[in-house]
Amino acid sequence: MGAWGSGIFANDTAADIRGEYREHLEDQIPDEEATRLVIESFGYLLREDNAAELWVALAAAQSQVGRLDDEVKAAALDVIDQGSRLEEWEEAGPDELAERVAALQELRDQLTGPQPARMKLRRPWRHEETELVAGDILSYTDAEGRMALFRVAGIRRARVGDMPCLEWLDWTGRSAPGTWGLARLKPIQAPAHHGMPQVPVIYHVTRFQKKDPDWRACGFAHVTCLPNWPANDMAYATFYSGWSALSLSAENHLAGREQAGQIPGPLR
Repeated sequence: MGAWGSGIFANDTAADIRGEYREHLEDQIPDEEATRLVIESFGYLLREDNAAELWVALAAAQSQVGRLDDEVKAAALDVIDQGSRLEEWEEAGPDELAERVAALQELRDQLTGPQPARMKLRRPWRHEETELVAGDILSYTDAEGRMALFRVAGIRRARVGDMPCLEWLDWTGRSAPGTWGLARLKPIQAPAHHGMPQVPVIYHVTRFQKKDPDWRACGFAHVTCLPNWPANDMAYATFYSGWSALSLSAENHLAGREQAGQIPGPLR
């Protein structure tokens, strides 16, 4: 389930259920159909005897937007009253179990009390399609002439827009290598932690709001496009970021590498 807390939506499955339900409403899908689609999408929970996860999260999500379905409400209340699916919190300890039980009791009070007014959800702004393609090389050069390089691994297509998947290349200098050298560069590896192996540093970069600047406005420049570069549109994201935040990360990274003697000093 991937829980990080005792709250109703403090786990991956519940957060995904709420997210998918709200997306259907944002797309103006009727309430009953949105409910049916979510139950269909997460039907594996019913088959795996994990129905409690589905009904609790769906009922909470519906109540938040003033659309609590009577059958979903009844199923969720039954789950709460029976104390179902508390094993993970029992294993975590008595304090965590008590917090989860309290969260479920609070939800019970919410479901059985007056419901909020029906909320109208609007689909989020969708930024335009990107002109970047797999194999594009972008550079970022700071005020001291230090350069970082990024390679477009692919383009993640999402309902809110296209997100370039940028590999942060393990290279720093003051002028970019030629095409052959660029093709041989590997991504920086994120430090291993909690027994997990190292993974490439890959940013999924997007514009979160219409006013957010694009890559050119944030100081990135197009160096070249590697020919016939294989696209990996589903590249795993180490980080999600806007272009402004990525440029700030590049500034800090370049300054740190020069201090470590990994970038030649400026030419005089």
